[in-house]
Amino acid sequence: MMNQDKCNNMGYTMAFWLLRLWLAVRCIFTGLVKFQGTEERVTDVGGLSAEEAKELQELANEMASTAAGGAPVTEKATETVNVLGFSHYEALPAKGPMSVEGFCQSPLMPEFMVGPYAAVLGYALIVLGVMLLLGICTRVTLFLQGLLFISLTYGFVILEKSLGPASAAGAAYLGVHILIVAAALMLAKYNRFELLPCGKLPCCKVCNK
Repeated sequence: MMNQDKCNNMGYTMAFWLLRLWLAVRCIFTGLVKFQGTEERVTDVGGLSAEEAKELQELANEMASTAAGGAPVTEKATETVNVLGFSHYEALPAKGPMSVEGFCQSPLMPEFMVGPYAAVLGYALIVLGVMLLLGICTRVTLFLQGLLFISLTYGFVILEKSLGPASAAGAAYLGVHILIVAAALMLAKYNRFELLPCGKLPCCKVCNK
């Protein structure tokens, strides 16, 4: 009987690990995507170094611009690559109904909140994802993730008139995330391998009650 209970508990533990890992990956990489952008990088051309290729490309462009109907005499020395960087951070699209401007136009969204929310969204996703992955105050982290998903749901709801059916689809999609968070919270007592278990910090001592 005792062995059966241990097997059942281990099954609950593995179920929680799956939820914990999924939510952590979801938050971390959703946050990282907000730091993704594109850059033009110099490539090697004809055995030349990157710097030489860049100078040759600039010279060719100058020759082509001064000659009527002229064409560059070299291959293109640059290519567009995807990169991650703080300079590319963009939590909300530059244009469209879900842009900063779009949210500011909604009477249900205080304008002074849009900028700060967009500024911290990507960082909050990454921090909460890493905390959950490492097992730092797991219950509190899960609850904060749930609040974050609710805030994103609110954004879809208030833009229902401009987004149309996409608003309901987005809200339902995030509703699934809330269900996963709730399931993880229910299974959190079977959690194992935490870096900083709940109850070790004053802010989460309530978790042990």
